[in-house]
Amino acid sequence: MTALGPNGVAVPTHPSSVVPELFAHQPLPRADGRLPIVITHLEMVRADWTRRGQVPDIVVAIERVRVPTAPFYRDLYDRVGRPWLWYERGLLSDAALKALLDEPDHELHVARHDDGLVGYFELGGNELVFFGLTLPYIGKRIGPWLLDRAIERAFARGIERLALNTNTLDHPRALDTYRKAGFRVVRREAKELRDPRVLWPELYRWPPL
Repeated sequence: MTALGPNGVAVPTHPSSVVPELFAHQPLPRADGRLPIVITHLEMVRADWTRRGQVPDIVVAIERVRVPTAPFYRDLYDRVGRPWLWYERGLLSDAALKALLDEPDHELHVARHDDGLVGYFELGGNELVFFGLTLPYIGKRIGPWLLDRAIERAFARGIERLALNTNTLDHPRALDTYRKAGFRVVRREAKELRDPRVLWPELYRWPPL
């Protein structure tokens, strides 16, 4: 069954096949194109960091990308974030995105296994701005380990408190992973986004697998 979205494109009102368990928590696309989410804001001080991540079974190399270009970043953001319906950075112009990437306190660290993109983390000020893995590397014990590397680098920058947020579209275990690492919830907020599955159905097919 489908319904017409706000751009006149038919969108599914229920999945045509069994939704993969990894994405079963994501709400179905709505005909009005709105996407309600709950954002959870978390913080950590160094003393609360549990360092629970175990070394993964595969060799993962982390590289700091010191001068990322806008096209490089867009590809990275899309490959990691599209299954979780990330899109807001993609709306920025190249000039606006490059200005953000060139900010003095911005850092981008990319994780790879051989030639495969494992994921990345992005730091800005006292915030872990983005953190995620590509789908082939989820469920291989890499997430908690890479999160530890992000936390380690963040505190090495001299901050006293590290902040991040996650929302109800993210991996179903994301919040639990952050809390086990030592983050504590400081507040929650409800918000409505434009649903990229309705705006750009050719890019954000659903379910994403």
